[in-house]
Amino acid sequence: QRLMEGTGDNVIDPDMVALFKEFLGTGSSAGPVSLSPCRCPRPYHYILRDTEQKGLCLQDGHLVATSLQGANAAQEEPISVVPNRHLERHRCPLILGIRGPIAVPVVSPQDVGLLELFSRDKDSTTPFTFYKTFGGSTHTFEAAAHPGLFLSTAVTPGTPLGLRPPPAATAFYLRRK
Repeated sequence: QRLMEGTGDNVIDPDMVALFKEFLGTGSSAGPVSLSPCRCPRPYHYILRDTEQKGLCLQDGHLVATSLQGANAAQEEPISVVPNRHLERHRCPLILGIRGPIAVPVVSPQDVGLLELFSRDKDSTTPFTFYKTFGGSTHTFEAAAHPGLFLSTAVTPGTPLGLRPPPAATAFYLRRK
């Protein structure tokens, strides 16, 4: 099974295998899936930290990476994820958001629900989707709408998360909440 392998390390991420199975079943192809009223999977929630252990907080409507000391620790925003059913499953396409099932997409804040995005068409979901790569202990997130650009924290405190090419791409630790 090649689902969610890391490039180079070939590490399988069991959380992502479970998430995709919960939302999309066991098939390997992308395609239309409708959620019946009795089958209502929920987004998975994670704490996302960069390799310097800076966590994500919402400041002035933007996600920023900040030190988790003191009052900032209580402001840490978990990341919520659902799969993008339209893109290549083996690349682990995730729609990222904050604030649980009613989510603000990570890079371009807009109030829209993750489950609502999951149900939309490919053109609507791609701007909110990142291909997650797992290298054993850290993860990177490549923007599906901007190939070659990765989710990245800024060196300057208070600067929102952005998209940058390698080597400026940020490696993140994920901890399921």
